[in-house]
Amino acid sequence: MNKFTIIALLLTVFSGQLLRSQRGDSQEKIKALKVAFFTERLGLSSDEAADFWPMYNAYEAEKEAIRDAQKQEVFRRIGAGNYSEQEARNILDRYLELEEQEEELDKEFNLELSRKFSATRTLLLFQAEYDFRKRLLNEFRKRGGNEPEP
Repeated sequence: MNKFTIIALLLTVFSGQLLRSQRGDSQEKIKALKVAFFTERLGLSSDEAADFWPMYNAYEAEKEAIRDAQKQEVFRRIGAGNYSEQEARNILDRYLELEEQEEELDKEFNLELSRKFSATRTLLLFQAEYDFRKRLLNEFRKRGGNEPEP
C-alpha cells in the first residue's frame, strides 16, 4: 500500500470514531469558539478573562439547569397530554415560576457583570451573544442542518 492509501484508510477509521463522538466534540468546539469570540469582542485581558469566564460559566450552568427543569417538568408533561384543568394550572404555574427564575438570574448576572466590568461591556456581551448565535445558525444552515464537522 502506498502512503495515500494508508492515510485514506486511517482517515476512514478515525472518521467513524469521530462520528460517534461528534456531538460531544461539536459542543466542545462550539464552546472553544464562543470563548475566543467573546474574549475578542469584549476585549478581555487575560486577568479579566480569568474573572469573567468562571462567572459566565456559572451563570450558563444555572440557566441550563432552569431549561432542563422546563423540559422535564413542563414540556414533557404538556406533550403527554391528557391532564385535568388543575394539572394544567399546576404545569402553567411551574412554567411561569421557572421563567421568573430565569429572568431573575439574568438580572443578577447582568448587574454583577456591569459592576465588575462596566455597563458598556455588559452591552457588548449582549451583542456578542446575539452575533454568536446568528453565526452558529448561519453555519448550521450552510451545512444543510448537519452537525458541525469535526
